Amino acid sequence: MTDLFEAEATTTTSLDLRRLQRQKRRAARRRMTLLVTAVAVVLLAIGGSIALNFVQGFESSDTTVADYEGAGQGNVQVVIESGATGADMATTLYDAGVIASEQAFLTAWNDNPDSASIIPGYYFMHKEMKAEYALAALLDPTNRDVRSITIPEGKTLDYYYQQIANLTGSTKAEVKAAAKDTDALGLPAEAEGNLEGWLFPSTYEFTPGVTPQEVMTKMIQQTITVLDNNDVAVEDRERVLTVASLVEREAKLDVDRPQIASVIYNRLDQDMKLELDSTVKYLTQTEGVWTSDDERETDSPYNTYMYAGLPPGPIAGPGEASIKAAVSPADTDYLFFVTVNLDTGETKYATDFPTHQENVAELQNWYAENSDS
Repeated sequence: MTDLFEAEATTTTSLDLRRLQRQKRRAARRRMTLLVTAVAVVLLAIGGSIALNFVQGFESSDTTVADYEGAGQGNVQVVIESGATGADMATTLYDAGVIASEQAFLTAWNDNPDSASIIPGYYFMHKEMKAEYALAALLDPTNRDVRSITIPEGKTLDYYYQQIANLTGSTKAEVKAAAKDTDALGLPAEAEGNLEGWLFPSTYEFTPGVTPQEVMTKMIQQTITVLDNNDVAVEDRERVLTVASLVEREAKLDVDRPQIASVIYNRLDQDMKLELDSTVKYLTQTEGVWTSDDERETDSPYNTYMYAGLPPGPIAGPGEASIKAAVSPADTDYLFFVTVNLDTGETKYATDFPTHQENVAELQNWYAENSDS
C-alpha cells in the first residue's frame, strides 16, 4: 500500500512540474512577442519620421528656386554661342556667376515669348542678377559687345583695307597680306585674284577679336549673295560687277543708275569707247570734276578714253542699286550723259554728240557760277 501511494504521489508532482514549465514558456513567448511588437512600433515610428522629413525636404527644394533679387553688381562678359538653347544660356550665365540657378533663368525664359530672338555674341552683364533681369539684358542689343564697320559704296580697295585695319586693330600691311590668300577668303575663280569690286559695301557687325580674313570673307560672301539674289550667272559675275562699278562712280542719284547703265551697254554694242572720267580717276587718284589731257593719256587698259570696251575689272565697290542697274538697264538709245548740277545730281542724256555738247556747256556754266575760284 505504501508503494502504491508513493507512486501516485510521484506522478502527480511530475504533471504539475510539466504544467508549470509550459506556463513559463508561454509567459516567455508573450514577453518576447510584446518586446518585438514594441521594437517594431518604435522602428516604424522612426522610419515614418525620416520618410516624412525626406518628402518635406524634397518638396521644399522643388518649389523654392534660388534667384537673386536685384539688377546685379560688377561687370562680366558672357558669350552666347550660335544655336544656343535656353538651357545652354542658363548654364553659361550660372557658370559666369550672373544668375543664382539655372532653373530660375529657364522659368524666365519660358515665360517670355521674345526669348527665341536672342542674338548670339558677346554680352556685357552684371554678376548676381535676378534671372528675369539677366534675360532682359540679353534681349537688349545695347548690351552686345560688337565691332561694327560701315563700308560706303563707290570706294576702292585701298580705302576698304584701311577701314578693315581700323576695325581689327591690324595694320594696313597686315590686311593686304591677308588679302593675298584669296583661296582662304573664298574669292570666286572668276575674279582672277582681284578683290576690287568683291568687298560688298554695307554695315557689318563682328565679335571681338575678328581678323581681317574673317571680315573680307564675309564681305565677299555678301557680294555673292547679292549677285545670286539678282540671278547673275557665275560666268557673268565679273562683267556685271565691272559695269556696276562704273555706274556707281558715275551716278549721283538712284534714278540715273539704270539710264547710265544703258549708255554703257549702248556704246559697247556700237564699239564706241566709253570715255568715262571715272576709269581715268581710278588710275590717277586725283580730285576734281574733269580729267586733264595728261591724265587721259595714261596708258592703261583701265583708260576708257584710250581703249575700247570695259576695263579689266571693277573700279570700285558697287552697291546693290548699281548691280540691279547693270543687270536690268533702262531701255534707251542714249549714247551720252553728263551731270549738269553737282549739288543736286541732275543728269542729262543725249543720243547725239551736238546735244551732248550743249549739256556739257550747261555743266561748265554751273561750275563757273558755283566754284569758289
